[in-house]
Amino acid sequence: MATRFGIIAEDKSDVDVIKVLIEKYLHSSEFSVKQFVGQGCGKLKSKCQAWAVNLKKSGCDHIIIFHDLDRNNESLLRAELNNKLAAPGTPPALVIIPTEELEAWLLTDLDAIKITFSIPASGMIKKIPHAESIKSPKEYLQKLVQQSCKKIYMNTAHNKKIAANTRLERLVTCKSYTPFDAYMKAI
Repeated sequence: MATRFGIIAEDKSDVDVIKVLIEKYLHSSEFSVKQFVGQGCGKLKSKCQAWAVNLKKSGCDHIIIFHDLDRNNESLLRAELNNKLAAPGTPPALVIIPTEELEAWLLTDLDAIKITFSIPASGMIKKIPHAESIKSPKEYLQKLVQQSCKKIYMNTAHNKKIAANTRLERLVTCKSYTPFDAYMKAI
């Protein structure tokens, strides 16, 4: 029987990336995903408790909430989400908060970006020592692609492809990714 994941995220492209990341741990035939998308952080915060309950009722074994940190205080944001999930009858959920934005995780593997956009191996992309220190990683990724290959980066179309090409050993260099990695390895 396939493992069923309930994913609550800010937008559809985040869910698409998360599905690809789950495939780094489980074969696609070993899991299925049900989702709720907040179309931004406000709705995600206000609805996460009800959505978690609905996902559990629909048979999800694991419920994972992804919320970009943006420029919030991580401990306050985590406490706010955990407080909403502490309501009676709410199933346990893993809260994952990528530093700044999910795109920071994608910036860990520049080879994945080169492969996705067919940038020659000799293409000059400046190494990023700490992807989580990049301010506005989505905009950074957009500029990086534009400057290195004159193509237009669109997170809704390209994040999933970059994630598919990203190596797990690069992702785990992000502190905010390691709770997800540990969770998936424990399944």
